[in-house]
Amino acid sequence: MTPLTLFLAKLIGAYALIMSAWMLVRRDVALQMIESVSREPVAIAFVGMIRLAIGLAIVIGHDIWSDMAAALVSLVGWITLISGFLTLFLPPRTVRDIFARMAYEKRYPVFALISFALGGALLIAGFSA
Repeated sequence: MTPLTLFLAKLIGAYALIMSAWMLVRRDVALQMIESVSREPVAIAFVGMIRLAIGLAIVIGHDIWSDMAAALVSLVGWITLISGFLTLFLPPRTVRDIFARMAYEKRYPVFALISFALGGALLIAGFSA
């Protein structure tokens, strides 16, 4: 694994673990934040800009698919880039509809557990190499 893969695996892994813990501890705030952001076109655009910047940084710096950890880091980068692009260019109403169809409140534990599993896998890969 390259030093960049190790760094990004640790960074993304730690972030995902911390955010999943926050999601579980502060469920009420997280759901309120998701609801509030999905109603505000300016907030949607800001989230899209942040996602786009992070996705571009990962994809430009780390488009490596040589092993499982590197592929996972690159996949996170591409998903972040594409979601940022779509968040910016889709009409705000469409973004709100997508949020509504995802049923965050109903599937909340699933989203938190996916984040936890991704974070744990990347953190283990980053520190065990």
